[in-house]
Amino acid sequence: MNAGWVWGDGIFYTKYEKDTLTECRKDREGILYDLENFEDADLQDIDRAIEFHTALQRAKDNQDTDDDLLFIAYQTDYLYWTTWEDESEYQYEEVNGKLIEIL
Repeated sequence: MNAGWVWGDGIFYTKYEKDTLTECRKDREGILYDLENFEDADLQDIDRAIEFHTALQRAKDNQDTDDDLLFIAYQTDYLYWTTWEDESEYQYEEVNGKLIEIL
């Protein structure tokens, strides 16, 4: 796995969207915790503030979807998407007695 969702400061990782959505549902309470005073300036994408507040209102009304929870979690830095290099996937070839990484 070299791409996926990272929860918190690396406490947990999910690769597939279906697993991420399932985990969002399980973590609903944590995702929505203490968002009453959350500032729009702290959103990941301030241009989507209206979408954020709409999703948050659905959550307050207990009508949120898994996608709403993922959106809220991302916007509030509860989780984030990233890619990373996995050295075990590197491929090398020997050239003049030295191992050279194949790009």
